[in-house]
Amino acid sequence: MYKTIEEMRARLAEIVAKLGEYEGMENMGQEEIDSVNTLSEEYDTLKGNIEAKEKIAAMTADANKFERKVASTPVAKVEVREQKNHGFKSGGEFFMAVKKAATGDLDKRFKNTHFEKYGEDGGFLVPEDFMSAINKKVDGDESLLAKTRQLRVSGNSLTINIDQSTPWNGGLQAYWMEEGGQYTESKIQLGQASWRLHKLGVLVKCTDELLEDASALESYVKMMAPEAINHKLNGAIISGDGVAKPTGILNSGFRVTVAKESGQTADTVVAANIVKMYASMIPSARSSAAWYINPEVEPALRLLQDGAGNYIYMAPGSQMNQTPYGMLLGRPVIPLLGGMKAIGDEGDIIFADLSYYYSILKTSGLKQAMSTHLYFDRDITAFKFMIRVDGHCPFSAPISPEFGAQKLSGIVTLAAR
Repeated sequence: MYKTIEEMRARLAEIVAKLGEYEGMENMGQEEIDSVNTLSEEYDTLKGNIEAKEKIAAMTADANKFERKVASTPVAKVEVREQKNHGFKSGGEFFMAVKKAATGDLDKRFKNTHFEKYGEDGGFLVPEDFMSAINKKVDGDESLLAKTRQLRVSGNSLTINIDQSTPWNGGLQAYWMEEGGQYTESKIQLGQASWRLHKLGVLVKCTDELLEDASALESYVKMMAPEAINHKLNGAIISGDGVAKPTGILNSGFRVTVAKESGQTADTVVAANIVKMYASMIPSARSSAAWYINPEVEPALRLLQDGAGNYIYMAPGSQMNQTPYGMLLGRPVIPLLGGMKAIGDEGDIIFADLSYYYSILKTSGLKQAMSTHLYFDRDITAFKFMIRVDGHCPFSAPISPEFGAQKLSGIVTLAAR
């Protein structure tokens, strides 16, 4: 987040100023206590990063003193760059070094770089380069979280003002006037929406036998933990009940549910469903909306025809569609392996612009640590991954056009058949 030492030092000054505000408070509530703890953690992390960068700069300057230049013979210049992985070539090599550290054989790279060890728990923070690979997986194309409107917070909660009015049914409005006429007053009508962080975590256990194969361990950890986190996040964004987890779009009062057609059976999707779902999307949101489906729905989409007998689904890789996703009425169709409801249930096909879904994440993002002591008696090393997140749609009801009664939303579902 902060690329230079100057930015880090500026942030440290902000943290100190904020802590000074709390110092004068007689009685702090739980929210203030949580904020102080969060600021303290951020302060320690920034301080450590500054110290590490200063060491790297000093070593780089020292190394440059010994750079040799020969006039008669071209010599390749050695470029000294900051190593975010602190000298470890791979995640597997780092994990093996941690395993040896538990027996007292401390790798010298731990002494010269910025790592934190948690006393008797024996936990080491994983280097930044290895963290980047994990974050990239969580924020991939298959992640619904990446498509929501994300807000980063340093505390544990967030409250924002929300305007749910339209220019024709209240709130801020404009009026035509005669020359010299008096202005008609209008008043902004704001509500509030709140989020509070929930914790989502993964504990991965690896045996000594697996640790001995560094490449296998690195692949295992990088694949399994993000997959588990991503699966739970997708499920919560779609159908979460809000109890110790985000509230999903299927539980949002903002969504519009399109009724099934007369006589329609449970395992079908017909062209009339798609046309009505598209028409229920707020016009300004259609250009960024997408269809999210259970893969079992896709065969039914391939057979859909309009009244003239033209197929309305364009398969990926076809002559008219060179994208990796199918296209339905000009918008991408994204199959999801997890989270989507079974075919025939509401939530098996969703047309949504997920920017209407607000998610908040802790500023620190995805965190991970490892311990050689938790399962010491079974020769198992534990890897822990944790992210704090919340989310829901802040708008409480669909809207209607100025003239007409049709319900419109940025989240449209098909009713159970």
